Amino acid sequence: MKRVICLYRVSTLGQVDHDDIPMQKTACREYAARHPDWKIVDEISEKGVSGYKISTNERDAILEIKNRAVQHQFDVLLVFMFDRIGRRDDETPFVVQWFVQQGIEVWSAREGEQRFDTHVDKLMNYIRFWQASGESEKTAIRVRTKHSQMVQECQWRGGLVAYGYHLVQKGRTNKKNQPVPDLEIDEDEAKIVREIYHLLVDEGYGTNRVAKYLNAKGIKTKRGTTLWRGTSIRALIDNPIYKGILRFGPERSQPFKHLIIIDEARYDKCLEIVKGRAKGSTKDQDSPKTSASRSLLTGLLYCADCGSKLCFTHNTTRRHLASGDIRLHERDLYRCYRKISAPDSCNGQSAYHVEPIIEAVETKVREFLSQIGEIPEEDLLKLAASRKQEVCEVALKQARSDYENAKRQVDALEDQAIKALTGESQLDLNIINSMLVKHRAKMTEALDAMEEAEGRMNAEKQNARNVKAEIDEIRSWVDQYAESSVEAKHMVIARLIDRIEVGSGYEVHIQFRVSVAQLVRKTA
Repeated sequence: MKRVICLYRVSTLGQVDHDDIPMQKTACREYAARHPDWKIVDEISEKGVSGYKISTNERDAILEIKNRAVQHQFDVLLVFMFDRIGRRDDETPFVVQWFVQQGIEVWSAREGEQRFDTHVDKLMNYIRFWQASGESEKTAIRVRTKHSQMVQECQWRGGLVAYGYHLVQKGRTNKKNQPVPDLEIDEDEAKIVREIYHLLVDEGYGTNRVAKYLNAKGIKTKRGTTLWRGTSIRALIDNPIYKGILRFGPERSQPFKHLIIIDEARYDKCLEIVKGRAKGSTKDQDSPKTSASRSLLTGLLYCADCGSKLCFTHNTTRRHLASGDIRLHERDLYRCYRKISAPDSCNGQSAYHVEPIIEAVETKVREFLSQIGEIPEEDLLKLAASRKQEVCEVALKQARSDYENAKRQVDALEDQAIKALTGESQLDLNIINSMLVKHRAKMTEALDAMEEAEGRMNAEKQNARNVKAEIDEIRSWVDQYAESSVEAKHMVIARLIDRIEVGSGYEVHIQFRVSVAQLVRKTA
């Protein structure tokens, strides 16, 4: 018997309340029951754990299952769908592959077994989780869009209400006809907000002094404590709600008059004063210019010698000229801080200029995309197409044939039963009925098998559509990359590249997530 561990996961506690885990359990148990050589030895549940936001290295359930895999305590890892293992395209595919390398079979009750017999299997494994990651991103986009709409419509989004306001019921309801509260100025707290602005703008108080003042007066925070801090004062005056504007990330609403506690001019003046104090006197100083290059390779660069991450730094040095002028010399660098802090532990360079690295990486990326662009789309689709689809087609044909045969047997026996009742047949009715019970059970079993095969077939067709969408996306980057913004280039590079190692002499080695060499060999 193969020992099976089932893993169930839901992203939010709300899903636990709506029976998502019991649904996964039922599906996995039924699937395991169809394998006579399987025996479930344990079931592990993760409740309220995001497979997209949280790394598998931080999930106790995954760590426990990995430990048990190393100790050979089970043979099969069964999940409802593969995205229950995780939704991170830069991590989860390799977790699945790790289990298989340990001799563990990884199965999904909806998608079958994940194997790694060929390069196509590896590509499909990656693309599956790439798609799952994309779905998580799309969900996040839908949530952000809804919150942006709520901000523009002056609707409370939930969470802690800003100091100076409270919630009231004004008869508004949501789509489920449940009452929804609205924001309104709390006049008592609004007086404190106005006093804070008065102290900062007119009395010359700093934020720490304002906090001490409020604590001394016994003024309670929104949480009901007298623990005002300078940071809470700075957060308060940085909230545009006091001039009637709601925010969500970069989104800002138009001013709502019924929410205004501080007029816009006074609000802006206060913010300017406080931030000016924080920076100190900088009138005679030239602020370093922001370099857009820092975001292009963020989180991807490593020292080829010691393996440490390379960190971006921006240096500005002043040179006093004979004429009395000051010339600023600016440099963008990537530094290996292990080399700086412990020189003997790393034989690489301590710092690298940004421009040569970016040039080398972009050259490789353009070559990568160029080679992808040269491969005909139909060849890419053939390469990426799941070989399981043909198997599913055969299984579906067999299941339909078994069902039709069983149905013909039942129809024939029912016909004989009618004839036996009317005296047209000499067959024993008891024998006919006993045979009917047996063949009806076979027909029901065949129907279930046919529906399951149809489900697998539909899943493979959907997978093929997803694969085409992913290939179309990669091919769209071929022509757009050169003229894309830095942010767009960063997105492409982050999707294509897993790791960039930089060695002495600016030797750059790039580890692509999808190997062009493999694609080229396969289509040659």
